[in-house]
Amino acid sequence: MKIRQFGDTGLFITPITFGAWEIGGQPFYKDMPEYDSIALITEAFELGINFFDTAPVYGFGQSERVLGKAIKRFRDKVVISTKCGLRWKDNSLAAIYKDASKKSILQEIDDSRKRLDTDVIDLYLVHWPDVNTPIGQTIETLETIRDQGKIKYYGLSNFSTQQIDQAALYGSISALQSPYSMLNLKIENSELPYCIDNRIGVQAYSPLHRGVLTDKTIDQLRDSAEPAINWILDSMTEQQGRKVLGLKEISRHYGCPFASFVTAWTIASPGITTAIIGTTKPQHIREAVAAASIVLSADDTLAVRNIIGGS
Repeated sequence: MKIRQFGDTGLFITPITFGAWEIGGQPFYKDMPEYDSIALITEAFELGINFFDTAPVYGFGQSERVLGKAIKRFRDKVVISTKCGLRWKDNSLAAIYKDASKKSILQEIDDSRKRLDTDVIDLYLVHWPDVNTPIGQTIETLETIRDQGKIKYYGLSNFSTQQIDQAALYGSISALQSPYSMLNLKIENSELPYCIDNRIGVQAYSPLHRGVLTDKTIDQLRDSAEPAINWILDSMTEQQGRKVLGLKEISRHYGCPFASFVTAWTIASPGITTAIIGTTKPQHIREAVAAASIVLSADDTLAVRNIIGGS
């Protein structure tokens, strides 16, 4: 895979990021044996992926702990992004709350470094906006821990253009992590052009729309009984279903899994630096890596855009 510079930073990353949400297990996904998770992460690295994304709240620390173990042998060859600002009172969805205060971040950064078994985190993101904490306090704290050498760069996740602009008054925003897929083009209207103009790296999460943009049928996805998948399926419209069928027809020109076709389109989209692919199956990692060598024709790129709409 061809390495890309991440925005205006000194980080050079692959267009495919291994997303470690699923391997965190409950309450978002089924628990996965640690051995299998480590084998999956190792295979992703051996296939050429050098960017790994996680967060403390994924499995309430489990994702970070497993990722830290898995990359121990090749830590100096990979880039890690993790997050702050989501805390929990106990191990349940209802107990998760936002806190991007100075006190919280100063504790979270050390907790994450310990779980990941690393001295410095390459990219540190505020997971969600916290309306109860002034953004200036949050960014100034990130500046502090960067100056202390605990992180290299920092950014934002799930922030609007207006919120990014406000945050930029207090420091250097290097990254934005946002949902983006053929069925969710919202950031094309504002956040994506803002990031292009300001040389901010963009991590697209859910590029496969929680599995909808794969070869699996809706019924097969429902059978998985994963909470993070079913809430997406419940919001699916007939129009979106027709779009998926049209996109699958175009993908047949390439003789590859539909997920590979979708990922190839995503990482070729202007402004998208890397696509986060989360999974518990080695096959899905191989499909994602294969996407990096697929080049859509101009005609098919236009045909895709005619189906999905947007800019």
